[in-house]
Amino acid sequence: MLTGATWLVAVGLTTAEVVTGGAAAGLRALPGALLAALLGWAVFYRPHVVVDETGVLVVNPLTTTLVPWAALIDVRTRFTCTLVTPRTRVEVFAAPGPGRHTAASATAQDVRAAGRGAADGRGAVSIGELPGSPSAVVARHVRERWSALVEAGRLEAGVADETPVVRRTHVRLLGSVLALAVTAVVPYLG
Repeated sequence: MLTGATWLVAVGLTTAEVVTGGAAAGLRALPGALLAALLGWAVFYRPHVVVDETGVLVVNPLTTTLVPWAALIDVRTRFTCTLVTPRTRVEVFAAPGPGRHTAASATAQDVRAAGRGAADGRGAVSIGELPGSPSAVVARHVRERWSALVEAGRLEAGVADETPVVRRTHVRLLGSVLALAVTAVVPYLG
């Protein structure tokens, strides 16, 4: 929905430039509109999480990270769902914690309904574990799959330090953003 709204604003602004300033003004505005549309797609549409037999694939706006099950040591939900390994923390952009209004209106029943593994060692439950929040949904799914693999004896213990986490930067996306930003600014410098 937000991606579509970003695209509509970009089209609307470009159309307004064409109407008020002609085709040349529309062409000057086009790189900025394309930049806004690309950023809208990268931030609002593209981020996602895939949980499968190999691990957790996290696609964020600027990176894609594969966290193998053997590397995972904890799942946290303070501000966003975060996968913790011995060497890195992977924040899941697509799984933010609840907003302040949701957190403020949470009841004791909501806290009790938090999934297995949601409480810390003291029994406290993070607001990111409130049922229905994206962070809680992803964390619960990851914990359930991880727990099932451990219980089935399919994960070797003690190898988290040696198991690599693969992170890839979206170089083409960054290059496209940079090229569009430069193209959008240059016509207005002269």
